[in-house]
Amino acid sequence: MRSFFQVFLFCCIPFINYAQGSELIQIKQTSYEDRPHFVISTPAATYYYDIAGGGLSRMIDRDGLDWIAFRKDPWDTYPASAASSYRGIPNLVYRSEEGGAGHPGHDRCSSEIIDKNTIRSVSTGGKWKWTWTFHEQFAELAIDQVDPDHPYWFLYEGTPGGRFEPGRQYFGLESGGPIYAQPDLIKGSQLSGFWQWIYFGHRDVDRVLCLAQITSDDQKDMYSYMGASPAGNASPDGMVVFGFGRAEGAQPLLKKANTFLLGFYERRIDSPKDHRLVRKMIRKQLKRKNRD
Repeated sequence: MRSFFQVFLFCCIPFINYAQGSELIQIKQTSYEDRPHFVISTPAATYYYDIAGGGLSRMIDRDGLDWIAFRKDPWDTYPASAASSYRGIPNLVYRSEEGGAGHPGHDRCSSEIIDKNTIRSVSTGGKWKWTWTFHEQFAELAIDQVDPDHPYWFLYEGTPGGRFEPGRQYFGLESGGPIYAQPDLIKGSQLSGFWQWIYFGHRDVDRVLCLAQITSDDQKDMYSYMGASPAGNASPDGMVVFGFGRAEGAQPLLKKANTFLLGFYERRIDSPKDHRLVRKMIRKQLKRKNRD
């Protein structure tokens, strides 16, 4: 049975081959930012996976735009690292003895290729395990084991459309879209709610990045922009901060295993009509996925 993003994209983008067992996915090893990485090449995106960090440091679209753009320097410096080392997907573990697991740049994991499109990571202490499966048009993260004593979150900290420009970026949620609000985390502003999916876009780019969690929950999610200077959204660089299961004060909330999806939808969202079509499709396919 086709999964959520396969059906979603099949219905919206013609002439894409969804044959199972495709040879169009390749995983190779390389170095990025002086760190060992797996590079996963697919027709829709090229992903860079930090082997010791257990997370994505780059997600490059078909036009060469990097929607994450992790860099090591400056390292862990507030707020300057919003332009560098804070970035990544999914940045799972925070404020525990295994903090940094799932975040590029941290030496908290061992990762191995399981088959031609699957990578498994285990935290150094063995309390966390997760599996990434890369398909032709999307990627799927299954949280296989959680530390019962520490909650986690799923974060997207990166650059929609390959840059930090709050005034030209937008997002969409179940409640509506496209949304052009510009909450400023440096100035103490963020949006909070209970969301199962979201998309991010840039007005100059003809695609959006979609994220979804398969099982909905009653834990707060958040969205904001974080500039890399005290100027906040007026900074020359920075990132979007989005979290499934992230409360005010940077508190992780998720305690149960879940599965998360991410992938590009190859169309800019310009109007409420565009949003309604996407919302209808996502709802339909999430319902189907939850029945699988």
